Amino acid sequence: MSLTSHPRRLLGLSVVAAGTLALLTGCGDETTGPESQAEALAAALQSGDFTEVAVRTEAGAQELADAVATLHEPFGELSPDVSVSEITVDEPDEDSPRPATAVVELTHTWDLDEIGVEDQTWSYDTQAELTYSAEADQWRLEPDTEVVLPDFTGQEGIGISTVPAERGRIMDDDGRAMVYNRDVVRIGIDKSQLAEGDDAADEDTQREAAEELAEVLGIDAESYADRVVAHGDQAFVEAIVHRRDSDEVTAADLEGIPGVTIVDDQLPLAESRDFAPLLLGRVGPVTAEHLEEDPSLSAGDQIGTSGLQAAFEDTLRGSPGMRIHRDGETLFSTDPVDGEDLDTTLVPRLQNLAQDIVDGVDEDVTASMVALRPSDGGILAAASHDPEDSWVSTATQSTYAPGSSFKVVSSLAMLRDGLSPDSTVQCPASARVHGQVFRNYVGFPTEYTGSVEFTEAVATSCNTLFVNAWDEVTSAELQQAAYDLGLDDESQHIGLASSFGTVPDDSELNLHAANLFGQGVVEASSLGMATVAASVAAGETVHPHLVKPADSEEAGEENDEGASDAESGLTEEEAEDLRELMHGTVEFGTLDGLIDVPGEHVYAKTGTAQAGAGDDMYAHTWVIAFQGDLAVAIFVDEGEYGSSTNGPLLQEFLTGAAEILD
Repeated sequence: MSLTSHPRRLLGLSVVAAGTLALLTGCGDETTGPESQAEALAAALQSGDFTEVAVRTEAGAQELADAVATLHEPFGELSPDVSVSEITVDEPDEDSPRPATAVVELTHTWDLDEIGVEDQTWSYDTQAELTYSAEADQWRLEPDTEVVLPDFTGQEGIGISTVPAERGRIMDDDGRAMVYNRDVVRIGIDKSQLAEGDDAADEDTQREAAEELAEVLGIDAESYADRVVAHGDQAFVEAIVHRRDSDEVTAADLEGIPGVTIVDDQLPLAESRDFAPLLLGRVGPVTAEHLEEDPSLSAGDQIGTSGLQAAFEDTLRGSPGMRIHRDGETLFSTDPVDGEDLDTTLVPRLQNLAQDIVDGVDEDVTASMVALRPSDGGILAAASHDPEDSWVSTATQSTYAPGSSFKVVSSLAMLRDGLSPDSTVQCPASARVHGQVFRNYVGFPTEYTGSVEFTEAVATSCNTLFVNAWDEVTSAELQQAAYDLGLDDESQHIGLASSFGTVPDDSELNLHAANLFGQGVVEASSLGMATVAASVAAGETVHPHLVKPADSEEAGEENDEGASDAESGLTEEEAEDLRELMHGTVEFGTLDGLIDVPGEHVYAKTGTAQAGAGDDMYAHTWVIAFQGDLAVAIFVDEGEYGSSTNGPLLQEFLTGAAEILD
């Protein structure tokens, strides 16, 4: 069949979209143009299904399908958008035996957002040649794998790798780096070194080497041996990571262990292992779950696994770069964007002081301390000692009965009910509510029983005064007083998992009476009680934070109501009355031994809460205090009294803090 047409015609995409090109045959017939086959080809390059494309040979169709599969494999479910940009038709002379041909220009665009590379696309152009078969009245594709990707045979390996960004540092209150990349060594078994010639090591050999290494490192031998056996024959199976300057394990210790290998690396670490680990958190290798949740991650990447490192992962990690490559040749790449530094309110020397103090109480007793800056709510230190090495921060997450330290909260409710600091109140030796008898603590000074001033009752920690307030102050009023002093889990957010405390609004009778002096069912954390002290010092409800507000907003950690801008529930006048009530604790009350602490006057309240029952009864002991622009709460799980156990700890902390903050 002969064709009567023009020598060459260029069809723009708009023309292709409009319809068909009429090719006139010698008989006057009209033949469909190449547009439909071009569009079918574009769809096939997206899907890998060439059944709707007239490929000149079946083998060619399979070759193209295989090439598309090879290209698409590392991208998972992502496929490119392929569009026809233009078609150039070559129409031979009417008497020419040469068939009509068309060159199809195709644009391939990969939206890399879908694999975690934000605001990036990878685009390239390819060409395809179509030949018109007059006999079949059909445009046929000449199979060439370069229509899939320029210079692609379909056999090369296509890969995607991420280029990690430099992780941001965690800074202290003065803008100095606390956490940054430090040299470490990864110690483990390289299974390729256990092989005998070309044969992989048998299971017994692997287990023996793993168990020998585990014994030296002090880790669970069976668990580590199971991991070694489970990995591939060429794998390096990490056992432990140590700081390079650590002397816990030496080269001599490892000498002679089959397959043992030491790999140099860096990790974001603080100055020491015990420097605020529960607050700062840790960085570790990504897991299968991380990879499934975040397509921008790759095996071997490091990610925040706890604390601030996890909570502010997006800020600290930055945006990784990525590289698409073919047998090592880079086809497309983006540069990493380094993570941002995270500014915190921690004061390292104060944190170390607090940690030393709680660690020194008793290695078998849980203890914690939180120090705040009342003027802005900054958390200056939060130290926990847990003999069980729990990964829950006692200082910021664990709640206990606060004992008489809670009387600051009850005092606010009673002030609102009409009392003033110089009001005369009754402190009887005992009080009965709904059949339950309450007494003052053993050794309560008898000169402060009977009629006393409110300030004297608080300073000497009279229980019965507060017990007898049960029918004057409601549970709801007590809860509101707690909220207004910052003891509220609903409105308080520090950027990490935390608990301030719980004060029910529906307790009645003797349970409510017990709540009023910090027993019953009220609970608070060291963070919560430090916030109470800080609010009294500041004259308004304090909202603690660990990360400075600008960073909190960038990381989306600010609470919905913007706690830092919330209206205070505590007035300056109320705070002044509470300061007067707390003033006497050091002057003549339960902490009169602290009268000589240097610096401004110390305002404080002690607390002792009974826990357990019968022969197993013991006491939670507390002290809360503020001095100038420093508020602190100290908790000991098993102590004697807040005055005798926690008082000396407070004195040590305030004395040391004066030197640090001077």
